[in-house]
Amino acid sequence: MNSSSEMELFPLFFFLSLAIFAEIGSSQDNQCMASKCSDRGPAIRFPFRLKDQPSHCGYPGFELYGSEKKQTILELPYSGNLLVKNISYDSHEVTLQYPYNCPVGHLQNLNLAASPFEFKREYRQRTLPDFTFFNCSSNKSDSYYFHPIPCLSVPGSPVYAILTSASLDQVNLSSCRRMYNLTLLNGIIDGNVGFSMKWSEFICRNCEAQGKKCRLKRTIKELETECISNPSKDNVVAKLVIAGSITGLLLLVSSVGTLYYFHHSRKQDENHKIKIEKFLEDYRALKPSGYSYADIRKITDKFKYVLGQGGHGIVYKGKLSNEVLVAVKILNNFWGNGEEFINEMATMDFVANVVRLVGFCADGAERALIYEFLPNDSLNVIPQNMS
Repeated sequence: MNSSSEMELFPLFFFLSLAIFAEIGSSQDNQCMASKCSDRGPAIRFPFRLKDQPSHCGYPGFELYGSEKKQTILELPYSGNLLVKNISYDSHEVTLQYPYNCPVGHLQNLNLAASPFEFKREYRQRTLPDFTFFNCSSNKSDSYYFHPIPCLSVPGSPVYAILTSASLDQVNLSSCRRMYNLTLLNGIIDGNVGFSMKWSEFICRNCEAQGKKCRLKRTIKELETECISNPSKDNVVAKLVIAGSITGLLLLVSSVGTLYYFHHSRKQDENHKIKIEKFLEDYRALKPSGYSYADIRKITDKFKYVLGQGGHGIVYKGKLSNEVLVAVKILNNFWGNGEEFINEMATMDFVANVVRLVGFCADGAERALIYEFLPNDSLNVIPQNMS
């Protein structure tokens, strides 16, 4: 395989690997991946989302955020922040807890009409009870219908919650002043700080029960959700294996191609040197000496004095160690396979009686010819028909 074939295959493997990784990335939808605020916190996924995620990652009203203590927080309208203890996506249920001891005092302005949630009713409870709160100037705890609210009471001014459906004949409201009405669970009235809420089954329906994912449907008419297949781990792993194999093959092909290129180049250089050395063996009459490129720089004093310029190179004045003056011709763009260099040296057959070849340089890609310097003759005697 030559270097050009390798370069043609490289983009093919690269884009194929890129396409597979892109498909894996899109199937995971990194922006909306399930997350947690802490190791023990509930998993957060659609219809819930964290506030720092894009809006399409969750249903409106299901925004959560993490506190400084890494607690998962849900904010109900006009009711403060609640701790999210558990989320059951199958039963559309979220378990909440107030972080303080008087939840009923923070629910007086609760308005679930602006929320997708509703209280989970207790067993066989068709509707939630409605309570009226009274602030009294005397103790009413001896009555069955009065539910004391200690966290809202102060000495000499107790607060009670009474079922709104209770008959006035059954309760003594003398010395009591009405405060407000609330529709709440009995447990909250009794002082429980934890309770559960449900969200509509129309949101995601039974996607989770079917082992699928839920997301917002791409429609501009109204908010709708849809179930989509949840890519299995085996499928993702298989794609990763394929992508990894292609990437590994790409690296292998690239490595083999690179090694072949350097090996081939080195072999070519050796062949070129062998051709030149063989020619010099046959060209004993001129007795040229071989020099390195570093020697050429030293002979010409770093190419200090220019004698002239021919069609294929510049001629510099130089001096050998034995004080012999020479003309050094540096051959430009000389990347041949050795044959051209041999031809250039062979041209001396035609001018041997005019100028003598003293030496040569065939150091890597550098080529140079060293001639006897004739100060009284024209530079035209130095071969210019080099190609």
